[in-house]
Amino acid sequence: MKSPAFLLYEDKPGMDLWLKILLGGILVLFLVMGGVLLFQNKADAFGMFGIAVFYALLFRVIMPQRYQIYSDKIRIVFGGPFAWNIPFSTIEEVRSASGAKAFAYSGVRFATSSKNVVEIRRSRGCNVVISPANRDVFLEQAGRAMKSASRG
Repeated sequence: MKSPAFLLYEDKPGMDLWLKILLGGILVLFLVMGGVLLFQNKADAFGMFGIAVFYALLFRVIMPQRYQIYSDKIRIVFGGPFAWNIPFSTIEEVRSASGAKAFAYSGVRFATSSKNVVEIRRSRGCNVVISPANRDVFLEQAGRAMKSASRG
């Protein structure tokens, strides 16, 4: 019988200032447009406010909230009930990567910062780049967990 997985380490994603400005700017743009339209056409104004709320919820759901290392997997937690489990059995290597991979990468990009980029190279499935706030500790913990999982 397989033993249950347990949480070993958790980190929040690092987020660059430019990304905060971009995401916040999109929301502010729709709020300002709604404010301007409020005095001309209330239906369009409420539509703009609704779009701002929709985008805020969408950003919350699709942006990584936490990166977790379990005894048998790496888990990327998004907003709400959504998460992506990457079993160690599919991972070849977890390594430091260049900041350019946060912008251009052939796999899945969940990097929210060009600093502290980590590449998860997989034998099966898509390769992934993420950006934990503390890359060195994340890499150390991932390496330990993968070694322990391969022995057990």
